[in-house]
Amino acid sequence: MFEITTENAPGYLRETRRVPAERAIEVRALGWGVSNVVLRVDVEGERSFVLKQARERLRVKAYWVSRLDRIWTEREALILLDSVLPEGTVPRVLFSDEENYLFAMTCAPDDSAVWKEQLLAGKIDPAVGRQAGEILATIHRTTRDHPALGGRLADMTAFDELRIDPFYREIARVHPEIAPVIEELIASMKDVPHPCLVLGDFSPKNILVHSKGLTLVDFETAHAGDPAYDLGFFLSHLFLKRFSREMNRLAVEDERELFDRQHLFMDLRAEFHSGYQSENESPRFGHHAFACSLARIDGKSPVDYLDEVSRNFFRVVLLQNLGRENGIENACDELF
Repeated sequence: MFEITTENAPGYLRETRRVPAERAIEVRALGWGVSNVVLRVDVEGERSFVLKQARERLRVKAYWVSRLDRIWTEREALILLDSVLPEGTVPRVLFSDEENYLFAMTCAPDDSAVWKEQLLAGKIDPAVGRQAGEILATIHRTTRDHPALGGRLADMTAFDELRIDPFYREIARVHPEIAPVIEELIASMKDVPHPCLVLGDFSPKNILVHSKGLTLVDFETAHAGDPAYDLGFFLSHLFLKRFSREMNRLAVEDERELFDRQHLFMDLRAEFHSGYQSENESPRFGHHAFACSLARIDGKSPVDYLDEVSRNFFRVVLLQNLGRENGIENACDELF
């Protein structure tokens, strides 16, 4: 496989005749995720686009690999999503290079900002939460039992390699006392009677905010499955960001600002649920929210914005709640 880089991308695009030889090309890396190379390409006189290529070894401390053909799962997800969502909500596929596990797609608007970065900087807009909830509800509702869920999207291999094993099985290995709960949760995601398209990575880091609305990116873990996972995964990100290092700093330096931001996070979560309102909402989302939160502390890809005191506190709270037989939805409401 020819591995694309910022240095060799211009030559590759000219040699494959994707860009005329006489046009100037500028390429820069985009910082999304740990599992792919993502490059923005600006071509003289033409619209900019993005190149994305899969990598087998993920860029994390732990040894973590995933099959290269997950890139085609993402392509299929993009094609399906483009057919059910308003224009611009997801990138549009432009061309593919099967031999090199690479495809090109349209760019998000130039004024786009990564929602994760805004949240960690204290810019918390509950209206964005409502928009995110509405988009996710549309995806789950319009793709339920969709014929496009056969083929690649029915294959959960990439989801297993990138989510179930490094997140769920890993926390079960680290904390064997919750292994039965986690095994049951894993089993619940398979053979779903009426599956819909589950993104598997619906989080603020994959949501771009701009003047025209929101654009979603990164769909390599998409699959036909249980929508409860997307809800739990998303909520785990909101929960952990509420207690980031920035929030802990405010707890010491500016109690009033901390109070205001915490309430904005709660409003954001409420607006997300209000926007989502769907018959697909399953009580299992609470279990997924706790399991995903614990996975971002003791899984293979821990978050980098919590201090050790917060990690230890949440570890205890999450383990206690994952061990509960009843009332986990209420506990989720209380904590999130």
